[in-house]
Amino acid sequence: MTLRVDLHIHTDRSIDGRHSLERMAAAAKQAGLDAMAITDHDQCTPLPPELEGVLLIPACEISTQVGHITGLFLDRPVAFDTLCKDGRPTGQAAVAEIHRCGGLAVAAHPFQKPGVDGSRLPPGLDAVEGVNARANFKVSDANAKARQWAMDHHLPAVGGSDSHGFQEVGNGYTEVDCPKKTLSALQEAIAAGRCRPVLRRHTTHREKGLSQLAKARKRGDVLRTGKALAYVVFCLYRDLLHAPKEE
Repeated sequence: MTLRVDLHIHTDRSIDGRHSLERMAAAAKQAGLDAMAITDHDQCTPLPPELEGVLLIPACEISTQVGHITGLFLDRPVAFDTLCKDGRPTGQAAVAEIHRCGGLAVAAHPFQKPGVDGSRLPPGLDAVEGVNARANFKVSDANAKARQWAMDHHLPAVGGSDSHGFQEVGNGYTEVDCPKKTLSALQEAIAAGRCRPVLRRHTTHREKGLSQLAKARKRGDVLRTGKALAYVVFCLYRDLLHAPKEE
């Protein structure tokens, strides 16, 4: 069978996440997803086995010195206190910790910033995010570069929405050829490369602006909140000029 899995989702546990796990799960069900990974920033959000009939994958997104790395299918929480005791860890340390926790280490949106090349990515990665629905904001071919890097290094390419609000869930996802809908079967299939990334649509600039506004509000910074509000208006204007297209 082919399962549709969004491998990059943030809840309101993330500093820039806007909606609860329950609301994100309802959106995943509506989008026709079979499973989703909860990759909150630098934390492992406690999860039930499933919600709304959607299988929940224990995961996290680690901020490292070389960019973000997601840990998927974790069988225990990442030891962030130890990993981040001196600040942001190296990419290699993050990969090693993810593997210690039984997970797959994935380079998240590795080419979303201008001027970045793949030489900084750490060894030992299990997959590369070849589709991220937010990756194109500054680099229009960021996803294409990621898929090419994955191909050149003989790694599976996966996909996720990188959603920070329920409207984004399923904008990007992974099709996984899998015999059954279980965490172990999904992990094995992805590790073996029986998967392909799918971009349904690019996320709007508006959604990016709203996640920045959520971050400013959670920090309680009045000045940042004002700037974030102005940024939301700017994002709305950009969407009017360049509306995201269905793939």
